Parts: sequence; structure tokens; C-alpha cells
Amino acid sequence: MISTIYGIFICVAAVVGIAWILWVMRYGDRDRHDEDAARVFFDEHGHWPDETPEQAEAERARLAASAGAPPAPVSRPSSDGLV
Repeated sequence: MISTIYGIFICVAAVVGIAWILWVMRYGDRDRHDEDAARVFFDEHGHWPDETPEQAEAERARLAASAGAPPAPVSRPSSDGLV
């Protein structure tokens, strides 16, 4: 009697486990799907879904201004070549 109960429990657990694995395979990677959709939106519109075109243009201008500036030196080497 007890072995029958354990057998039924194991079968039910196996079916639930397989159903859970299939659900995770289909719906479980929502973050990746959202990121892919945001990248498609960016490719089509030139800005991310959570920003306005004006914000995107300001960010591009900021990046262009910072890219043109020469990098500041960290330090100067000593006479023996150590920094």
C-alpha cells in the first residue's frame, strides 16, 4: 500500500516537473525577450524605448564631446621608467 502511494507521488512529481521544465523553456526567459525587443526598437527608431528622442540626442552630443577631449594623464614616469 505504501509503495503504491510513493509510486503515485513520484509519477505526479515527474509530470509536474516535466511541465515546469517545458514552461520555463517557453516563457522563463522573459528578460532576454524584453532585451531583444528593446534592441529591435533601438534599431528602428535610434533611441531606447524608455527615452525620448531629445534625451537620445543629448546623450549622443555628450558622448561626442567626451570622445573629442584628450585623456588626462594619470601620472608621469620617474627617471627609471616607473609610474
